[in-house]
Amino acid sequence: MDLKETEISTKEAFHGGFINLHVETVMLPNGKTASRELVDHRPAAAAICINDEKKMLLVTQWREAIKQLTLEIPAGMIDASDVSPLDAMKRELNEEGGLKAEYWEKVAEFYTSPGFSNEKLHLFYCNTLSPVANKLDLDEDEFLTAEWYSLEELKNLLTEGKIVDAKTIYAISVWENMLLTGSEG
Repeated sequence: MDLKETEISTKEAFHGGFINLHVETVMLPNGKTASRELVDHRPAAAAICINDEKKMLLVTQWREAIKQLTLEIPAGMIDASDVSPLDAMKRELNEEGGLKAEYWEKVAEFYTSPGFSNEKLHLFYCNTLSPVANKLDLDEDEFLTAEWYSLEELKNLLTEGKIVDAKTIYAISVWENMLLTGSEG
């Protein structure tokens, strides 16, 4: 059976600064029609940042959508001024951690929530970290703190339900797998 849905029409419901919402009417594989509420979202970059003490950098910030503080890996949207996803991540690491890295490795690209959004996340791994000479300011509406966590601490935070961000949960799993297989950069 062909599972593809075919777009019949689309109507924009909202046009924002970094997301657009639209409703599509699609033809289903069985010939019936259905509506799909979809979010167009700019791509983003995130990083597994590991220091010399084998600890991962996480930032704590308020997330209004879920009305709580979250622990997350450094991340941010790819801006028009960024040459590449890695360029965006280097800027974000400077802004959020005041750091730069000598070693970078692309780990994965994935869609954060493909049931309703086309946001693609580019995930990197970096180490050989050092402070930047010129720290960039956070965005005007961005407030966060940064802290380092060992793998054991991260696993405990996961068990306690204190890490709820999907990209961060995935990043911890990737880092643990890198350590187990000896493939850490």
